[in-house]
Amino acid sequence: MNDKRTVLQHWPVMVLAAVVVGIFLAGLVTFQVRETEIALVMRLGKAREGADGKVIVYGAGLHRKLPFFDEVWRTDKRLQTYELKKGRTEQITTSDNHQIVVSTYVLWKVADPALFFKSFPPPDSDFTSELDALVRSARNNVLPQHALAELVNVDPSKARLGDIEAEILAEAQPRAREQYGIDIVSVGFKHIGFPEQVTQKVFARMRAEREKRSQEYLSQGLREAQRIRAEADREASDTVARAQAESKRIRAEGDEQAAKSYAVFQQSPELAAFLRKLDALRLTLSEKTTLVVDTNTPPYDLFLKGATDIDPGGRAAAGRAAGTAKP
Repeated sequence: MNDKRTVLQHWPVMVLAAVVVGIFLAGLVTFQVRETEIALVMRLGKAREGADGKVIVYGAGLHRKLPFFDEVWRTDKRLQTYELKKGRTEQITTSDNHQIVVSTYVLWKVADPALFFKSFPPPDSDFTSELDALVRSARNNVLPQHALAELVNVDPSKARLGDIEAEILAEAQPRAREQYGIDIVSVGFKHIGFPEQVTQKVFARMRAEREKRSQEYLSQGLREAQRIRAEADREASDTVARAQAESKRIRAEGDEQAAKSYAVFQQSPELAAFLRKLDALRLTLSEKTTLVVDTNTPPYDLFLKGATDIDPGGRAAAGRAAGTAKP
């Protein structure tokens, strides 16, 4: 009875111990792979293979293994960035004999886990020296084939930086995949610099290129200004010509009308003189105009009694036209 009572008193401890043992045993026979990882199981130093003879690559999840015989190797499966350490300040000569210094980076990921772990076995897995050498070799083969203006140029259409990076990638990518199981996705230049002794020469060349471009823009502007000025002069000449033609037409019509009027006036000179005097009075007199003039002075002589009678044919009487105005 006492033994049974003792067991009942310590059952929580026993359950806890059983749970701990279960967790320990589960840890021996299983392993977990995170979402960002891929893994291989090495059994006695050799990667486990499937029935088809291919190495089994374990993705995210919980997997089984044999305790004490299997070793799990993990690596990050995400795209990663690596900046070359060796050759970072190495001088490279371009095809036009300019010295440059470039900093290069690569975007990479594991393409073949079995080959990657074989080339760089844990726990060290130090692949940086091999990746440095591989990309550096490709870069140093490609850059000397191009001029400085293809790397740095004030005219974007003449710069070929993207094409040069693609050439380096095309040379380095197959070798990285075949030798190390690494997929180099992209190669780029983080920085392009110049040694101190050539910096001034480079700046002078860039300044000359900019001045050349400014002269080209200035010449284009002058040509455009001349074109606009010539077009404006042509339009002005056309407008003046049309105006002159219109004025000649109007003048001809006026001359025609004047000729008709002169023909009428020639038949009655007294009527012409009378009408001219009336026009003069209309222009010089207004509603509130006060004048002190000699009534013998034309056209004010029309105010004299009887001076407005128009001759003979008796076509009109100026007295009626002048009204009752007094001198």
